[in-house]
Amino acid sequence: EINMATIALFCEGASEIKILTYIIAKYLGDDISVNALQPEMSFGRQTSPGGWYEVLRHCNNEDFNNALATNDYLIIQIDTDSCSQIGFDVNEYDENGHRVNDELLYNRVVNRLLRDLSPELLDEYCGRILFAVCINETECWLLPFYYEKENPDKCAATNNCIHHLNRKLSRDRLGIPEKDKNSPNAIKVYQKVLRTIKQRDIRRLCVYNWGFNKFIEQLDAIRGSMANE
Repeated sequence: EINMATIALFCEGASEIKILTYIIAKYLGDDISVNALQPEMSFGRQTSPGGWYEVLRHCNNEDFNNALATNDYLIIQIDTDSCSQIGFDVNEYDENGHRVNDELLYNRVVNRLLRDLSPELLDEYCGRILFAVCINETECWLLPFYYEKENPDKCAATNNCIHHLNRKLSRDRLGIPEKDKNSPNAIKVYQKVLRTIKQRDIRRLCVYNWGFNKFIEQLDAIRGSMANE
């Protein structure tokens, strides 16, 4: 018998909450309850500030304690496209000025997310903190579901992902407003986009993006631990 698991979310915005909640439910099934803690949501609308700054602000002992006192897991989502900004403080280049590979960038961002947490807390919650590090933005995870058949190279794109997605959506007279992607109207478009994602395709297509693949590996671990309880 599989027990119900609860997952708390710290995300950049309403659109990321929508995407992650959908992928988690599709991949793990109905035995999961997702609680979005950052940003705050009310009736599908974002009611508190978002962005990478707010995600990092929540990466402290108190917020972690509160999230994990009432949930089995905590997923932290953050995009890497702003990681070199002051305050985010993740260097995406090596000593020769070349951009580091996605694996190294992912690890640097994870270390940054955990930087302000006490070793005792990290020890206590080991295995219950998961990461949705989106290289470079969450929309990049969606491209394989649209481009796999006609342009596999686009599946692994990490730049201008909303633009690539909108090119596909324009055929259905849809589009995600790049400057306002957390608005209620934008969320409706994401909902239509997400309906194209089938459970059977997630494992196969996540490999196009390092962060997406790592995220699904972590969901596999949750699935395994739920089955063993």
